[in-house]
Amino acid sequence: MAGASAPATTANLGPAFDCIGLALSPRCAVRAREAGEWSVEHVGEFRPGPTDGDGVLVAARQVVGERPLSIVVDSEIPLGKGLGSSAAAYVAGTAAALRAVGEDASPDRVFRMAKELEGHDDQVGAAVYGGLVLIPAEGLPMRLPFHPSLRPVIAVPPTRLPTYKARSILADEIPMDVVVRSLARVSSLTVGLITADPGMLSAAHGDEIHEAPRAHLSPEVGHLMDVARRAGALHVARSGAGPSVVAIATSDTADRVADAFRKEGVGVINEPMDTSGLV
Repeated sequence: MAGASAPATTANLGPAFDCIGLALSPRCAVRAREAGEWSVEHVGEFRPGPTDGDGVLVAARQVVGERPLSIVVDSEIPLGKGLGSSAAAYVAGTAAALRAVGEDASPDRVFRMAKELEGHDDQVGAAVYGGLVLIPAEGLPMRLPFHPSLRPVIAVPPTRLPTYKARSILADEIPMDVVVRSLARVSSLTVGLITADPGMLSAAHGDEIHEAPRAHLSPEVGHLMDVARRAGALHVARSGAGPSVVAIATSDTADRVADAFRKEGVGVINEPMDTSGLV
């Protein structure tokens, strides 16, 4: 069988809406081979339900058309939590299907194919290339240096929030003063992630474009953000559409932030960022 795997991701990181993504440690692994008929077996902890759709199967069908594949999926990524489960499924499914039929599965090709299915270049970019990824206005994603002293800590509540629902409440037009403040926050965030400057990371909080409008959809997010800040996180944001929360801590404070999250009864991902991307 041909294989591929892609990491979970956290996107937006507050003000960088649809522009910055970070690869995380949990993975979606896919194995595929040519067969007489289509079959998909999900063996991991997290499996799509009847209404979730199967991103791996959708991606594989895009690649091979009517040539049937036998597919096995093993995913460690919770669904509906803002952790890029669909992006990882599309990326790993695309690459595994390409490899199964002997075609090129280069990162750039997989990115171009998977982003058409996912619609969120930041999550797909981080899943393909790994690390901290910037989505420029034109061209392919760019890897940014993530300061080695920083570490993402993710709180994963038991609730779910479909991305389409979180997107549906966002404004079509943004006032000029909000745009200016948002640009300042994105600039601070980017500098802070590269340099680990606490002042820059602190100045990145308070997004008004997507976090503030979504606050009522998952009230636990605001509480978890406060918990992380009190535990020493330098920056805290909604992970993707949520309801997961990403805290940017230092190597010295990451465990303290993780323990504070656990005391709130939520799941925790406390591992260094993924640097491999698609493998």
